[in-house]
Amino acid sequence: MPVTVAEVPPKPEPEVRGAGGKVLDKLYKSTGNEAVDTLAFLHMLEKLKVEWGCGASDISSRSAQAGFEKDISDHMCRMALMAMMVPSTAERPLDIARCVMMALVHDLAEAYVGDFTPLENVPGHVKVELEAKAMDSFLNEMLGGEGNAQARERFRSLWEEYEARETPESKLVKDLDRLELVLQGVEYERSQGIDTLHPFFRSSITHLEHPSVRKWGEAVMDERKVLWEEQGRGEEEQRELKNARVGATTDERNALKRQ
Repeated sequence: MPVTVAEVPPKPEPEVRGAGGKVLDKLYKSTGNEAVDTLAFLHMLEKLKVEWGCGASDISSRSAQAGFEKDISDHMCRMALMAMMVPSTAERPLDIARCVMMALVHDLAEAYVGDFTPLENVPGHVKVELEAKAMDSFLNEMLGGEGNAQARERFRSLWEEYEARETPESKLVKDLDRLELVLQGVEYERSQGIDTLHPFFRSSITHLEHPSVRKWGEAVMDERKVLWEEQGRGEEEQRELKNARVGATTDERNALKRQ
């Protein structure tokens, strides 16, 4: 009699988790139809309008309040407009058009992986690997057709330049990324009365480098000080205002980490 060998079911693929512990869907694979793949990319962009960004979901959970949704596209749009406001000078020449495009591309991978925050304690290499795989899917599977060759290389060049953080343009866009978070934080404090955002200010405002962005950062921190005075904040909050300020030195930042 023939021996029946029981089939061993294939092992399920391990779950891949993104920001906030969310289980990620499988990455898109090309259908071979350029029009279909291009539409997949355009529909993917919609996720930038519904994903929380810049730690907003963490802010919401930590404050035990609702209504702090902030989509990634808002974040990138304000950054792009801020980039248009930065002067290009002989001392600090900048390709402003490239800065604007970079601001609109820098968080593209978050449409898939979400926005990791420092409080999640996700190793840096894990975040980098997930975002690189997402961009590979976007550019090679969704925009892999011949008709998208220029767009593909444009997106790739801008994203890789931002990640490398070596050019004046990429360093400025990172400054704007930090300042946009600070602006959103003050707006949350004003509209929602949140008082748990100290780590976000400390990790952002102290690292600004470009003179124009530092000037804006100083102005928004002055605004925050007035807001806190109006809200009757106590001595602990006043000490926080001294800790989270523009232009902290490396030694000062290290001292903050030890607190």
